[in-house]
Amino acid sequence: MKLQKRTFSMTMVAVMAALSTIIYTIFPEVSLVPGIEYLKIDFSDIPALLLGITLGPIQGIMVELIKNLIHLLRTTTFGIGELINLGIGSALIVSMWGFSRLFSRILKKKTMHPLTYFIACALTICVAILTGWLLNTALTPIFYMVMGWPLTTELLLAGVWGSTALNAVKAALNLIPFYPAFYAVDRVLKKLK
Repeated sequence: MKLQKRTFSMTMVAVMAALSTIIYTIFPEVSLVPGIEYLKIDFSDIPALLLGITLGPIQGIMVELIKNLIHLLRTTTFGIGELINLGIGSALIVSMWGFSRLFSRILKKKTMHPLTYFIACALTICVAILTGWLLNTALTPIFYMVMGWPLTTELLLAGVWGSTALNAVKAALNLIPFYPAFYAVDRVLKKLK
């Protein structure tokens, strides 16, 4: 039985990593601020979130890692964008998984109950803002240096706050409207386990 669960988990990681990579590669990214190349929203975190919330954070993080390693082949940020994407995606997965479990116990409701889910979403968006700010504060100066851009205080603040806003919007768009999908996948995976 343990081997079946491990095989199922590995298969789901592979399927969701492929789906996430397809979304990241093929579907167009939406620019948060027109003309700024690195402030784009994509929906490639949804498969990782689906798996992370339903099977566990390690599986979701594995999907994020595989997706970002594959995306390195066509990076325009010298890997810095992928590193930030991996960090924020992992933070979303772990916090959403943890908060949904915590509030299901506190509220005595299922993890996919709407109240539990949306409280977890609100707190996860806060985590995304904090994680995005920390990662961008640490890595934006490196990105500017690699790109050969002058590092002024105004440019650094614009980059950090722009990226932080992007991560907040991306977290909200990847979690809030997709509750029905998360609920359905959770139900299906519980039957398959």
